[in-house]
Amino acid sequence: MRVASGEWRDYAIDFRPGMAIFSIFRHTAEQPLFAIAKVPGGGGYMVYNGPRKLAHGDSLEDVLAVFDRKLKLLLG
Repeated sequence: MRVASGEWRDYAIDFRPGMAIFSIFRHTAEQPLFAIAKVPGGGGYMVYNGPRKLAHGDSLEDVLAVFDRKLKLLLG
């Protein structure tokens, strides 16, 4: 859905010692908007926005739910 709407335009898959990372980019020349990491050995899955951890869970379905959240307007 976000690729079709043009919000996400590029991706990369990296393999590092002890982890695999799928990075999502708005533009190729920028830092990734999000990174989804899989850590083997019981580490599960994590979603990052830069250095900030947005989600952590045992299944990919659990952590990808972070993208389904609706924004709320806070008045105050």
